[in-house]
Amino acid sequence: MSFDLSDVQNALRCISSSAPQNLKTEALQFLEKFQRPLDAWEICNEVLSKPNESLLELHIFAAQTLRNKVTYDLSQLEESGTHTLMQLKDSLLMLLTLHSPKLIQTQLNVALARLAIQFLQWKNPMIEIVTYLNLHPDILLSFLRILPEETMDIGSLPLTEEEYNSRTHELISSIADDVITFLVKCTELLHTQQAPGITLDNVLSCFNSWSFEFPIGQLLTIEPLMNLLFESLLTQSENPDVFDAAVECLCVILKESRDAQNEQVINSLFQRVMDLQMKLLPSILTIDRQMVEDELDADVLEGLTRIFTEACDAWCVFISKSPEPFMPLVNILLALTCKNPDLEIAAYSFSFWFSFKQNLVLPRYQDSRKLYTPIFIELINGIIIDLEYPKDGFSSKESEDKFKDFRYTMGDVLKDCTAVVGSKNALTQPLMKIRQAIVNQQVESWQKMEAPLFSLRTMAQEVSVKENKILPEIFGILCSLPELHPKIRYATTLVFGRYTEWTSKNPATLEMQLQYIFGGFEKVQNSQGIQNEDINDIITASSHSLMYFCTDCSKLLSAYLDQLIAFYFSIQNVLSTDIESQFELCQGLSSVINQQPPETISASFMKLVDSNIAKLGPLVQAWKQQNRPSKLSNAIADNFDLLYALFEDLRPRYSYPQQGAEPLLPEIQKIWVVVKQLLTEEGAIKDTIIVERICKFVRRLVEKFHVFCEPLLGDIAEFLVNGYSATGFGSFLWCSGSIIVIFGDDDTYPVSPEIKENVWKFAISQCSTFITNFGGLDKDSLNQHYDIVMDFFSMVSDLVMFYPKDFILTTDLLTNIVDVALVCVNKLENFDAYLYIIRCLDDIVSWGFASPPISIVTLDYVPQEWRNQILTEVIFKKGPAIILGLLSGLVGNFDADSHSDAISCIVKCFRLATESNNNDSTICAQWLIEVTAEIPGVSVKEKENLISSVTSGLNKQDYRRVSEGIRTFVEWYVKKNISSRIN
Repeated sequence: MSFDLSDVQNALRCISSSAPQNLKTEALQFLEKFQRPLDAWEICNEVLSKPNESLLELHIFAAQTLRNKVTYDLSQLEESGTHTLMQLKDSLLMLLTLHSPKLIQTQLNVALARLAIQFLQWKNPMIEIVTYLNLHPDILLSFLRILPEETMDIGSLPLTEEEYNSRTHELISSIADDVITFLVKCTELLHTQQAPGITLDNVLSCFNSWSFEFPIGQLLTIEPLMNLLFESLLTQSENPDVFDAAVECLCVILKESRDAQNEQVINSLFQRVMDLQMKLLPSILTIDRQMVEDELDADVLEGLTRIFTEACDAWCVFISKSPEPFMPLVNILLALTCKNPDLEIAAYSFSFWFSFKQNLVLPRYQDSRKLYTPIFIELINGIIIDLEYPKDGFSSKESEDKFKDFRYTMGDVLKDCTAVVGSKNALTQPLMKIRQAIVNQQVESWQKMEAPLFSLRTMAQEVSVKENKILPEIFGILCSLPELHPKIRYATTLVFGRYTEWTSKNPATLEMQLQYIFGGFEKVQNSQGIQNEDINDIITASSHSLMYFCTDCSKLLSAYLDQLIAFYFSIQNVLSTDIESQFELCQGLSSVINQQPPETISASFMKLVDSNIAKLGPLVQAWKQQNRPSKLSNAIADNFDLLYALFEDLRPRYSYPQQGAEPLLPEIQKIWVVVKQLLTEEGAIKDTIIVERICKFVRRLVEKFHVFCEPLLGDIAEFLVNGYSATGFGSFLWCSGSIIVIFGDDDTYPVSPEIKENVWKFAISQCSTFITNFGGLDKDSLNQHYDIVMDFFSMVSDLVMFYPKDFILTTDLLTNIVDVALVCVNKLENFDAYLYIIRCLDDIVSWGFASPPISIVTLDYVPQEWRNQILTEVIFKKGPAIILGLLSGLVGNFDADSHSDAISCIVKCFRLATESNNNDSTICAQWLIEVTAEIPGVSVKEKENLISSVTSGLNKQDYRRVSEGIRTFVEWYVKKNISSRIN
């Protein structure tokens, strides 16, 4: 494909214009295509060889293209020999001296750095580059700034680890001292103002890049550069480029100082950092936080917050061990955290407070903890103020949502503070704020009341259940207040819900809290003058909190179950459209019901079941009369969700049926009759919404009541077989997994051999139906059926776990399932679907090793017959196909979160093949030759590097190296061939 430069220019103009998004997308795709072929080298070189200020945008793009070509497409020139690469090197050096715009120079410098790293035949590259650019010290400085950054990530380069280490040493380590000498010379030139083109920010940025190459002790002895750094911070605050470069450089040095063993090194830096605050922000400790925004420079405030955070992070252990000398440092960071009007900048310090807390809670730092307690108390008070909603509201919904999210981040810091100062000290702070907010039993500002309430919620996890002074007082105040503002009721209700574990150990306030929550529902029932959003918030909070009360205080509430059920029925009109709140209340009731004795549990449970079934009748009739609309399907399904919730915490009264009859079995059978009637007689079996929710309910039923469901087992199995056969819905397969898990697990449950055998036949039937159905699917439209495939492999994984012998030795089943997996794995786009397949393949392959992949009481090692079956039917017959399928997915449709699973499965295949081939890995090399030939765009060098890494690792039994070799190949392939090059 030939390209016209005018087309490139038009595409660039389109991207930066107000053209429609579809045209911009087309322009981006065109530019992507332009960058990939061989012609782009010559075109870009020609464009850049003729500097023209009017073509700046085109020149920037051409330089960016050269950078990408050097990074990803050097193999295009390598085929022409070393001479071509030498010409490219000469061309890049020449182009660097032709262009002065920073954006172009940066792209060309990156290209030159990456060429120097990859072009291994280029001997002594740094001598040549420095010699050539010596007459252009500003360009040399920019190149030296970029070079170390480009050598930090081997994943961005198509080199082996040995090549990378050797080249990095040649380019960086061997010249580091010379670079520092050059920077010192630049410093001197700056002082004499004889440095054309050299800027202070460039010198500092270059120093920053090379600071990683020196021990911190040596770095601090380079006085000209260290002095320049601190002078820049003290004198260049009005020059953003210099000040930012200085801040960045000092932050890197401080980060490197965390590994310093010599405390003198820390002390020398410590004093200079403290001097910065004295000279740049002398009033930060005394200024009122309301005055900060008007009186202090925002850029300096941000810069010092970064510096002091980095210092405290780096010296956290020293700070923890030696409070006296480091207390001033921590106090300054406290002020920067609490007084900064920009909460995002204040958040820079949050990582330090967490690390600091991790140290102080250790026994060895208990004395330091006492000394630092006042600082953490002040931090609590500062954050509570930051938690306040602005009185004037928000400028947009986006800013409101951002603030709400950030409050939880601040809440994490409050939790850390509580762990340090203890429950009493921590709770006292919001208590004082609550008292201050209440004047004559009224709250003038709901914001000032809500903030300490929110802080109480975030502290809950760290508050001791033994605390019995402050919390009762807080709860008493909150429950005695008149109705003040919906947001206060909402916040108070959530506080009670967060402390239910504490209440279970301190029941004196239980009734008071419950009455307050019940009052919330009553408030909603009489909701005149309350906005809909506030109503929804109160309902949600009340339901959520009541669920936690029922869960954590279930024993205390067991005597009040009838009243709770009556209350639940009484608020049905309030919750009629809020299925989520109903669900939470049913979950809570489940916990209380589970505390009932065998003789009474059925009667209590029956009330809720009967109520739910009674609601189903009218819904089903309406659903049939109105031609089965999805709205009513959802309403019916929601009722089964409530039944699902009622089983949340229910457990059988006995461990096994032989110990006694399950009192809830009649109610379970009653529900099952309703399920069968709805699906078969009423025709709901073909309604995906209803079927999915019912299968979810049945699965929970089987998992919770396991072998006590045996009287229903035949009926349930028949329902699942007929349901899947008639509809092909994956939900029936997913539900089938629970039958396999429970009645295939004769190690855990008293399952008879006859029942276990019948369940195996049931599973075979489901698999056979799926494989038959799958054969008739259009393989190009698999993504439309991803959920069925996922449900099938979920069931197969259960089958492999509980019936390994039967599964492995049933050859047709084994091979057919592997074949289905290979057809689907790299075609499906849904993450969960292909992850189920990858893990299922991994489960199957794992049975080829001598040690069982799972713990089985009767199995110490895998029988040779099983292993031979896996090796013969899976590894040797389908090994290359498995490798191709997984590797294609890794460079194609697999999300990064699935890569570890896929690579693990590939490595296991290689291990088994090698071990079964007399520990000869050449079979794996041959597989990789075949597989990479099927993947487009793999260069000879990339293939050789992959084969070398894999076979070398296998020969040495270094399987981590095998994994890393595959991972490196995948990452490089994706960067080169898949990821966008336009940035």
